[in-house]
Amino acid sequence: MASSELVSVYFLFFSDEKKKSLLTSVPNGLSHLSSDRPALNYLSYLKYVDFKKVYKAVRMWLRTKTLLEPFCSEFKRRQIALTNRIVTELGRIFTAGYARLDRLSLDIRYFEYNPKDDEVDCLSWPCYPGACVSLSDLREFLCGGQFMKNRILLSMAEICKDIEILSIHESAETSPEMLAEFIKAQRRLIKFTLTNWSSEILEILSSLRKQARTLKYMELIRCIFPRNEDYTKLFRGLAECRNLQTLKLEQCQHLSTKLMKPLAEASFEKLQTFIIDTEAVSDPPTTEIKAIIQNSRESLINIGLNVNLSLYADIMETIATFCPNLLNLSVTIERDSEMQQLITLFRSCTNLVELKIPKKWKLFEVKKSLVELGNALPSTLKRIELDGLKFSHETWEEFLDMCPGSINHFAFNCFSKSIFVKIVEKYGKRYSKSIKNEEMLDQTWLPVQVTVDLNN
Repeated sequence: MASSELVSVYFLFFSDEKKKSLLTSVPNGLSHLSSDRPALNYLSYLKYVDFKKVYKAVRMWLRTKTLLEPFCSEFKRRQIALTNRIVTELGRIFTAGYARLDRLSLDIRYFEYNPKDDEVDCLSWPCYPGACVSLSDLREFLCGGQFMKNRILLSMAEICKDIEILSIHESAETSPEMLAEFIKAQRRLIKFTLTNWSSEILEILSSLRKQARTLKYMELIRCIFPRNEDYTKLFRGLAECRNLQTLKLEQCQHLSTKLMKPLAEASFEKLQTFIIDTEAVSDPPTTEIKAIIQNSRESLINIGLNVNLSLYADIMETIATFCPNLLNLSVTIERDSEMQQLITLFRSCTNLVELKIPKKWKLFEVKKSLVELGNALPSTLKRIELDGLKFSHETWEEFLDMCPGSINHFAFNCFSKSIFVKIVEKYGKRYSKSIKNEEMLDQTWLPVQVTVDLNN
């Protein structure tokens, strides 16, 4: 059933007063709907609600009910106001005690939702009276967008105690104390993602100490870390999470050696994935990153280093020494010396399945070193993405001549599609493989990053 049609089903659960009000607003489109509640209580089967999908479904549903009306700015304004009323009412029935949700998403990023000051804020679903029952079993919560989240977090901290997966996107003047208290209220937080946080962050990260036993996944994206006297305390709470399996620090600012020191002293013996993507700082955390890799012993199988390798001396050698079980590697290459370090790495890391060389600042042009890389790649490799490199089709052919026959996925910068793709096709034929996304390649414009997948 189309999502917009589900609105017709849930409309039947509205109060008689609300139905009459809506019928007055859209008499031609809603008059045919039944006024009786369905015999089957669909709400009792509801386990997941996504605000964005609900809102879009209501907009689509209303549009189908008003196709005969001329579309103009005033019509759109009235439809948006009516959508807000319907979504608000849907929130009431979703939290009326009939439903027991496992997952809730209040995410309005990349989405047109701007209620006026005199309109009810549809995002306040968790604050409705029935939420104390319908959200009590919630396991996953996502909240994102440019709006203050204090009221929602305050309400949910009283109701939800068993959140396992928490994602917060955009600080937007949200109180760090309220987010910290929400985290502390949880009994077994397993995964925490924080994105675009520009407010104070110390109290939030310190609250993770309460989740030291259960936290396994930590991701910080585009967060701004402080440079004041408290910076050495920032990661002390996270450092106590000894069962951590995934640590991602992506595009965060001011990630310095002093800031990372608590993580370097931590014992992450179960860490499987470590990704760091940061800009150049005056005191890069070289020693600290090496210590994290060393302390994880042989558990690390996924590593991402989107950094300026010239500032991180011997980091590739550290990976080669302490990560013999490495399966996936993403590393920025901007110099021939760094390419040589990568080639040397494969003398020790012989089980690699995926290699990525992403673009950081600009494309790095390679010739002979790319051919040497092809000769060094392990026979276990299945996927290779060279988005950060630039090379001629002659070099590309020499490279593929040296590559093992195990690779089924290529991504690269293409300046002459027919030549580059034909070279991949030739490589595939050598190992009895064919291109399986040929139709998509025909629609590609150049120059572009091309992806070629092979059938076995």
